[in-house]
Amino acid sequence: MGTDARRMEAADLVRMTGELVRWARELGAEGLPAAEPAPRRVAGAPGRASGPDAGDRLRVLEELSAEAAACTRCGLAEGRTKSVFGRGSPDTELVFIGEGPGYHEDQQGLPFVGRAGQLLDRMIEAMGFGTDQVYICNVVKCRPPDNRTPKPDEAAACQRFLVGQLEAIAPRVIVALGRCAAENLGCIRPEARGWRGVWSEWHAIPVMPTYHPAFLLRNENMKRPVWEDLQKVMARLGRPAPRTRS
Repeated sequence: MGTDARRMEAADLVRMTGELVRWARELGAEGLPAAEPAPRRVAGAPGRASGPDAGDRLRVLEELSAEAAACTRCGLAEGRTKSVFGRGSPDTELVFIGEGPGYHEDQQGLPFVGRAGQLLDRMIEAMGFGTDQVYICNVVKCRPPDNRTPKPDEAAACQRFLVGQLEAIAPRVIVALGRCAAENLGCIRPEARGWRGVWSEWHAIPVMPTYHPAFLLRNENMKRPVWEDLQKVMARLGRPAPRTRS
């Protein structure tokens, strides 16, 4: 990486840090949220959706990941560098779902590793979770051209992977990041006046649709509504509000 590129990357990180500090202050904290370790969950513990045990979950996810890496069911496969399956813990009560990989994700083979991913990580930490204590994935596993929204046929081609992930993990709550994720989970109700912040369900698992972190980077005034949505998720999981540090 050249000097100019490193300077641009450093400037982006500084700008991102400033955004996160401002967001924390908007939420009533004097500094960035201090994450409390999430309690270690036991497979099959009360409150968890019914699903495979820990060993089976990991095996299923590994098999699906290998299948996704070789998948050619839609045109997105032609332009991918790497398939982007998921990251985090398969033994979790909380799953976040976005719409599709971007440039950085396509290069690294991991979801949410760019600027929007950095913001998502801080959102997760603000909820009191470590980023290795939740699971993060997307509707589609290959990058759409120019980061556009996945088309219905592309989402349909990837559905077996997303459904397989959710069935294997069997989380207690799902957070749908953005309208695309909410639509593909069947959470957009024509009769509803809005979709963000309204509880829905996917196969009896509660789903909280909220704005995508990339949207928050362009619309800082929407950070507080998103935090309100995440507080609803915390309440549903029986988790206390996290402490803050000055």
